[in-house]
Amino acid sequence: MIMNNDRGTTAPKGSDGHPRLKTDSLRRILEAAPNPMVVVDGDGSMVLANRAAQELFDYTAEEMVGQSVELLVPEGASPSHRELRSAYMEQPEVRPMGVQRDLRAVGRDGREIPVEIGLSPVNTADGPLVVCTLVDIGGRKQVEERLATAAKRLEGENDRLREEVQTDSLTSLKSRQAFLDHLALQLEMAVRHARPLSVLILDIDHFKEYNDQFGHLAGDEVLEQVGRILKGAARRSDFVGRIGGEEMGIVLSETDREGSVVLAERFRAAIEASPWPRRPVTASIGAATVDFPKAVPRPEAPDLSSILRDADRALYRSKDLGRNRVTHATELASED
Repeated sequence: MIMNNDRGTTAPKGSDGHPRLKTDSLRRILEAAPNPMVVVDGDGSMVLANRAAQELFDYTAEEMVGQSVELLVPEGASPSHRELRSAYMEQPEVRPMGVQRDLRAVGRDGREIPVEIGLSPVNTADGPLVVCTLVDIGGRKQVEERLATAAKRLEGENDRLREEVQTDSLTSLKSRQAFLDHLALQLEMAVRHARPLSVLILDIDHFKEYNDQFGHLAGDEVLEQVGRILKGAARRSDFVGRIGGEEMGIVLSETDREGSVVLAERFRAAIEASPWPRRPVTASIGAATVDFPKAVPRPEAPDLSSILRDADRALYRSKDLGRNRVTHATELASED
C-alpha cells in the first residue's frame, strides 16, 4: 500500500461530522483491534481508522476519515495504487497477509513504513467496504537485516576456522588431513580423466639430532624455513602439506614419473642451497606415481594407501642410500 496527500471523495457523514458505518458492532470490533485497521469505501475514501492505525501513521481519526486512502501511500505511487484499488473494487477478494511483499505506507512525517497488508471485502448497508489490516514489519526487517549480517559474519568466522583446521600453524603448510583430503580428490580426478598423479614424501635429514643439538626452538625455525622453501618452489597446482613431525607431503596433479623426479630434485636442491644459520640442512625425498590407462566416468574411491606406501618406501631408500637424494618408487621395483 503506497500513499501521498492526495484527497479523495468523502463518504456520508454522521452527526459528529465523520463518515459513519451503520453497523456499530463492526465499528466497535475494528476500533478495539490491536492491529492497525483502515476501512475504505468503493471510492477509496477512508471511513474508519482505528486507534492502532492512528498511532502507526501519527494522524488523528479526524485527519484520516473522509480522506482518500492514497494519503497513506508514498509519493509517486499514488497513480498506480489508485488503478490497482479501482481494479480490486471491481472484483474484490480476500487477500491474506503477506501475499504482496515489500509494500510501504507513509506516515504524517513522510517516513516510509514497511508493511504487510491483508484485504477483506465486506458488504454492508453502507455499500461495499474493504477492511485493510496492516502490520508494521519495520522491526522485523531490522531483525532480518541483523540476522543476515550476523550470518555473514558467522560464515566468515567458519571459513577462518576451517582454514585454521586445514593449516599447520608452525609451517603455514596444509595440515595432514587437508593433504589426505586433497590427495583423495586428485586420485579420483586422475582415474576419471586417465591422467597421471604423483606424490612426494619429504623428510628433513637428521632432524632429531638437530633438535638435540640446538634445541626445539631452533628445530621449529628449520621447519618454518623448509615450509617457506617448499611453497616458494612449488607450482601453483602443487599441494604442499605437513603430514607429521619433520615429514612433508606434496601432491603433484597431472605429473608423470619423469616430472615428479624433476620437481622433487627442485625441492631437494632448494633446501640444500638455502642459507642455514647453524649447520647445513638437507632433505630426502621419495616419489610415487599412478597412471591410469583409460578414463573411468564414475570411479570407485581410489586406494590412498598404495601410493602413500610406495612413496614412503622410496623415501626410506633415499635415506638408506645416504640421504639428501630423490628416489622414485619404480627404482625399487626394478631392484626387486
